[in-house]
Amino acid sequence: MRTRRIFILTSHTLLARGVESLLQSQRGLRVVGIETDPQQGIPRIRSLQPDVVITGSELGGPPSLAVVSAMFEASPGTTVIGLCAGDNLLHVYRDNQIKVARLEDLIQAIRQAGVSKSPRSEKATEADRR
Repeated sequence: MRTRRIFILTSHTLLARGVESLLQSQRGLRVVGIETDPQQGIPRIRSLQPDVVITGSELGGPPSLAVVSAMFEASPGTTVIGLCAGDNLLHVYRDNQIKVARLEDLIQAIRQAGVSKSPRSEKATEADRR
């Protein structure tokens, strides 16, 4: 099983660190970066080319389309998962929207992310082997 590389982008540091802590115990998942500012996060996403970007919403709804569009422009093969604490939904930008009841729901969405996407750069693939 290939390691899924995850980037967390949210202005809520506590949320970011909590998600990172939960994901660290999951085999095959690796958090490669965390950023609280989209202006700084988008260039890092472009550089890292993660499989998944997890983003939190400031208003309780899905992330803004402008932010999601910027993420896709920076890393076209990346799946974006928007966490919405207000309605317990994961907004998965590639496939669908699913209801979240447990940590396992988030883990499953990450593992299924990008299953049919185009191959990532050789640089990112080489980093996964280390």
